[in-house]
Amino acid sequence: MSTDDAPPRERVAYWSDLVSRSFGQLRSDTYGDPGFFGHISLVGLGEVQVCRLQASRHRVVRTVGARGMSDPGYLKMVVQRRGRSLFEQDGRAAWLKPGNWSLYDTTRSYIVSSPEPVDLHILLLPRQGILRGRADLGELLVHRLRGRTGMGRVACDAIERALAGFEAGEAPAPDTGARIVELLHQALLEHAGERLRPMRRSVLRERIKAHVRAELADPALSVSSVAEALNCSTRALHKAFEQEDHSLRDFIWDCRLQSARQALERQNGQRQSITSIAFASGFSSTAHFSRAFRARYGASPRTWHRSLRPGPDAPPDKEQT
Repeated sequence: MSTDDAPPRERVAYWSDLVSRSFGQLRSDTYGDPGFFGHISLVGLGEVQVCRLQASRHRVVRTVGARGMSDPGYLKMVVQRRGRSLFEQDGRAAWLKPGNWSLYDTTRSYIVSSPEPVDLHILLLPRQGILRGRADLGELLVHRLRGRTGMGRVACDAIERALAGFEAGEAPAPDTGARIVELLHQALLEHAGERLRPMRRSVLRERIKAHVRAELADPALSVSSVAEALNCSTRALHKAFEQEDHSLRDFIWDCRLQSARQALERQNGQRQSITSIAFASGFSSTAHFSRAFRARYGASPRTWHRSLRPGPDAPPDKEQT
């Protein structure tokens, strides 16, 4: 959903309608900006609703008693990806900047002010699944929480992957929503200072994957280095991957190759250094990179790169299935 679908003079009113239909009866304004723009992508994952919102500066107000999506069984979450936003509710205030996230109660009055263009992930979450009756976790509502370290990073990474897959046309796994809820509950426990119990294998697997993606450029990344970083045994890592189609070692190399391929494709056929792409993806030599890339995709990195150039002479796609 986008304001691009409306004539310029009607975009502010159109945006207000989009916000109301997507998030309940909210009053919104755009600080009087005539050139306002806004885009919303929304996907349902069972009990969890996940949205990506990109917009120029704006503000929304929820007043107690207004009708709309205010089911007491749910909480709302925001992950700040770009810009800044101020959340105000029940005398609390939390300024979020990129890498922060927060939860708030949609049944109570609140104000969200974004005085500059923002890119947000917004989720509607089952209250019981997130808080599980813990009053101390409820005290973390409308607080600025970390999304780039610990379980917060793992949870935010899972949310980003779910939305990226949806925007790419991929069907989400049936348990995606439940996994996000479990990861967020663990993240709140961590923020509350509680020592986490031994992680379920599915949660540990998410932490492993998040760490691997974050450390791909390190050529020393290995099963042993992951175990050291996550403070667990290599045996626990291997057990976490027992239900996967590949081992952790294979996952690391698949991530390296995917990262390199995506870097080649982002260049849109323009001249670039194959060596720099190899090193940025964690390969320590271009020869190893070329051999691994050819084995995975059926063409050398240079041939794959050339195939992206526009024009009738571009070679066909070499990837094999």
